[in-house]
Amino acid sequence: MSLKKIEDLNRILTELKIGSILIKRKRNGEKYSRRFYLDEHEDFISYYQSEKIFAQSHYIREIDEIRTGFHTLTFGELLKQQIVHSDDEKLAFSIFYNNYRDELHLMTNDEQTRYKWVLGLQYLIDLHTTKGQGHIIHDTNWILSHLRFGDKDKSNTITKPECQQLLADSLNIELPEDVFEKLFQETDKNGEGILTPDEFINFFHVLARRIDLYEIMQKYVKNANEQTIETICMNINELLYFLRTVQNQNIITYTSKQFNEDFTVQPITMYKQVQELINKFEPNIELQEKGLLSLDGFRNLLLFEDFSLMKPWCSRRPYHDMTRPLNDYYINASHNTYLFDSQVSGDSNPEAYNRALRSGCRVVEMDCYDGDDGQPIVTHKFTFVKPCSFESIIRYIEPNLFKASPYPVILSIENHCSIIQQKEIARILKQILGSKIDIIK
Repeated sequence: MSLKKIEDLNRILTELKIGSILIKRKRNGEKYSRRFYLDEHEDFISYYQSEKIFAQSHYIREIDEIRTGFHTLTFGELLKQQIVHSDDEKLAFSIFYNNYRDELHLMTNDEQTRYKWVLGLQYLIDLHTTKGQGHIIHDTNWILSHLRFGDKDKSNTITKPECQQLLADSLNIELPEDVFEKLFQETDKNGEGILTPDEFINFFHVLARRIDLYEIMQKYVKNANEQTIETICMNINELLYFLRTVQNQNIITYTSKQFNEDFTVQPITMYKQVQELINKFEPNIELQEKGLLSLDGFRNLLLFEDFSLMKPWCSRRPYHDMTRPLNDYYINASHNTYLFDSQVSGDSNPEAYNRALRSGCRVVEMDCYDGDDGQPIVTHKFTFVKPCSFESIIRYIEPNLFKASPYPVILSIENHCSIIQQKEIARILKQILGSKIDIIK
């Protein structure tokens, strides 16, 4: 990314932190003007409901998609009722979060404001997505974002119950009570049962220590018994032996910075290669200069995708013969794709399809029945599931069909429609998907 583009993005993020008036739209036609803003730490967006109250925060890490225009059920209904007009589409965007289960539909007063919000939020989403585990562990802002998330009383500290709840709910960590108590007491310097931001960072680093990797390093480090988990390091000779003899590790050298397809695979045989790895993965500059790799650096190295158990040139793209007939492959498929909730209640929802498609699913199911207005619907018959029009589903999934994968999407239509509405299904597919349909004559 060029320096100018970085400066432009930083300027946009600064403007988003100041905030701007956006209009929340509801499917029933209600609308609310609110000043939305980006949190100063760039963790979430929220808005002021009144001078003293701000509404629920929407965390960047929970956003699934930013979608511009009227390509949602809510805006589609507002357009149908002529509450909004087609000319307004360039002002509209929607935010999907919580695994596509929740939606926020917004309109701006001008195109430039929408451009800034969409570009700024998408940049933050991409930034969060591309961070490797090794980067995240040392990202102070990322660690503190969890403290702010768990800090229910907004005291800028986290209590013992809040911390325990945060580990279970947000980080999916369930520690035995005695282990949690030991870690908490170790980092709670004042013994008050509360962690300050600095103490929480220390707590997180202690929690993230890899004792298993420490034990591996001890096998290949000279005088290992004299080195603690905090001080243990591998020198260049020890790391070269480990990578060459124990791991039988190769390294990938890319011939182009733009295309990952152009690379060569080389064995690790030289000190220079090992030093380059230390420079890349060791977070401590002083240790880099001494040619040493700490436990943190060792963890970062092993977490990097080039050191994955699967060969990287196989895991990053299809390496099979992709010219075989369709029935020669296992295909990522879904069942009752339209359901967000249970098998007997909830809504049929296009966003359930978008969630599946963007996760790489290539077969989606549609249970189609005659609609009362002459248009086919998708629903789970003989249950309390609310139907959705077949046309809405096709229209709103069309942009996402090939974002996650270039390979064919199979629409598995369980057809319960009359001949007349079957013809409507055919018309809708041809009209919306056009040349994307593979029609066998």
